[in-house]
Amino acid sequence: MDTSESSSLSNPPQPHPFLLRLARLLLAKAERSTAEGPVRLPLDRKAAPELHDAVDADQILLLRMQLDDLCATGWVALLLEAPRAFASFSDRRPRLELCDFGALAAWARYTPQAQRWRQQWRAHLAAHWTANPMEAPADPAAVLDHLARSPLIPMEGLPVEEATRSLAILTTLCQSGQAMALREASARAFQGRSKVLDHREELLRLLGATSSQFAEAPIQLLLAPPHWSPTGGTNDGGRAFQDVLFIENLVTFEHMADTRASAWANSLLVYAAGFRGSGRRLRSRAGCRLYLRTSAPPIARHQIEAWLFQSGEGGRDDPPVVPMSFFGDLDHSGMQILATLREVFPQLGAWRTGYGQLVRLLEAGAGHFPEWAAKAKQTDPGHTGCPYADNVLLPILRSEGRFVDQEAFDLQVADGSS
Repeated sequence: MDTSESSSLSNPPQPHPFLLRLARLLLAKAERSTAEGPVRLPLDRKAAPELHDAVDADQILLLRMQLDDLCATGWVALLLEAPRAFASFSDRRPRLELCDFGALAAWARYTPQAQRWRQQWRAHLAAHWTANPMEAPADPAAVLDHLARSPLIPMEGLPVEEATRSLAILTTLCQSGQAMALREASARAFQGRSKVLDHREELLRLLGATSSQFAEAPIQLLLAPPHWSPTGGTNDGGRAFQDVLFIENLVTFEHMADTRASAWANSLLVYAAGFRGSGRRLRSRAGCRLYLRTSAPPIARHQIEAWLFQSGEGGRDDPPVVPMSFFGDLDHSGMQILATLREVFPQLGAWRTGYGQLVRLLEAGAGHFPEWAAKAKQTDPGHTGCPYADNVLLPILRSEGRFVDQEAFDLQVADGSS
């Protein structure tokens, strides 16, 4: 298969009608496509009748030269089957492959479908609010500016009238002052879709909502306290736990809760998935619900709540400072979770018992390359604030170029390790 050569562009090709039509067909196909891989437009009789109807070889040559000029930009590539005896240009199944959507769209003056819809909706909103001022927000211009900067992508493709009705319902909810769950408000306003308003605080404010009107769903926190002895709590003078260990993955959490080795015999185990981006809500009673894996006496639950919900800033009524650690995958994502948790629990560090074992596996040549486990897009957090992670774990990830999942941790050899 041949491909026309691409080169840097000094002068764009002339916008011949033949090229413009093909460019716009290719761009429209790219917007419709849901398949992975390159987008290609067959230059068949439907897309390029000129190539098939031409009876003069000079006409074919001229069209081919125009295609070569377009391909020289690097925006598209021309694909052809290998030449055969007596095969014409159209017999070689010519196809245009898209290489640079933005540049080709700019040259062809093609407005992407999503952008066209956004412009149409903002124009419809402005006209609707002018005609129906009672349905307008307090500052319509600010709302339109926000939607231009931060489009409401889940709405795209709806009739603009339906999208406007949805925003009117949401505006009424915001201005009513009625408190409800954020996702309930989203489902009411947006055709039963509950996640449209996730991370849309600015839009809600512009539509008249108060800061606490729409509550996010509370975090469900799964905990496994250590075994409680009625004669003395754990081994630490009546305290329900001696330290807290956040665990990234459920399999490891369950296994460690069932197998209490000495290194975590008196630890409060916390399943750390599900709140990676919502850590600050952990410290609020309204934002967090505690679920204990096994039953525990009221005094143990009281101590857990005191650790989690009280300020811990050294006040007279604060609970004692509790050591905290995190254990997850030895990869960039795990290190990012550690950094995120440290924003809420500044004293938290990487758990040396678990990570030390994973480091030894890496040093022995074990582990996997990122692309083997769909981790190629993970990014190095650079810095976590934990000395052990920053001075040991991140450097070995960089030097080895391999990762180890938390589930490789061997509980049978962990007892007593440090």
